[in-house]
Amino acid sequence: MGGKPVVEPFGNIKKTPKGPKVDEEREPITDVFDEKEEIKVYAEMPGVSKEDIKLDLKEDILDISASSGDRKYHKEVLLPAKLKTENMTSSYTNGMLEIKIKK
Repeated sequence: MGGKPVVEPFGNIKKTPKGPKVDEEREPITDVFDEKEEIKVYAEMPGVSKEDIKLDLKEDILDISASSGDRKYHKEVLLPAKLKTENMTSSYTNGMLEIKIKK
């Protein structure tokens, strides 16, 4: 209280010594839900098609990326457990990517 305000980076705007810089890649808004039998990850990525999305799972890190024309997304998501790619399924509807990974 009474201190300096802290500005967090948002979207594709990054703070640099020379001032704000807009990256070509946006960071999708993501939610991770740790449920009893599976982990669900939701990522908001409008403007791309399912074919443009690439998922890479390495133990407890899920790498999500997509590129379509001028829309580029990338985010590494830390998961609450080490999981296997063969237990992963995904669907993409109306700009929302849903990933389910069985424990």
